[in-house]
Amino acid sequence: MRLMIVVGVVLAGCGVGNETDDQDLPPAEAAAEAARAKFDTKAWPALAKCIGCHAAQPAIDFLAPGTPDGAYATLFGFQPSVLDLGSPASSLLVTMGKHTGPAFLPTEAGAVVEWLLAERTARVTPPGEPTFVGPFGATTVSLALPTSGTLQLVATPFPGGIAFSDITITAGATPLRVMHPLFVSHPPGDDQIVDELDRFAELDLAIEPATTETLGGAVFTTFAPEHPLTIHFRMLEAP
Repeated sequence: MRLMIVVGVVLAGCGVGNETDDQDLPPAEAAAEAARAKFDTKAWPALAKCIGCHAAQPAIDFLAPGTPDGAYATLFGFQPSVLDLGSPASSLLVTMGKHTGPAFLPTEAGAVVEWLLAERTARVTPPGEPTFVGPFGATTVSLALPTSGTLQLVATPFPGGIAFSDITITAGATPLRVMHPLFVSHPPGDDQIVDELDRFAELDLAIEPATTETLGGAVFTTFAPEHPLTIHFRMLEAP
């Protein structure tokens, strides 16, 4: 059985190096350094007017402690997330608009988006070839996740549909952030069937290493047990 994992895999960020020419670095490291440089030269100056509130006020301190190095780390770990590397221009950091503080000027918003696009290039790897799980009998499915860790579920077919129970994700040696799993059925020779209820749209879990979190269960009355399906994640992040 095969399972599709469509993910944004976020790799650990790197600081800006001063002694090594980017041209001498492996591509992934060079991309990470280029992204960090854009933060320092583009995004951070644009964020300067936000520091007064967002470096220290509880619950909105996504720029804590108010320094470039500190805020860079805080931005990626802040919950609820203010960054969306899947769609940088949709990041809350960009779309916040005028609130108790001023909105970004167009040039400032553009600078932040430019930085986030560079981060997406550095951190998000393209998904691999689609893989499928199913058809289904009554069985337990356990699959390895690309960022380390496993997904497990118990499949129970019934006339006209299929139920999944005990859906869990276990992190491996590194922590995981799991966002928005979307189930899609693939009838042979017909259009795919997307979970119309989008049952896990609000799911956003931070899972510590070697820890298991339960997603729950779901019953799909539009999915036939004899058809394979794919599961798409908005993000599997390994900080």
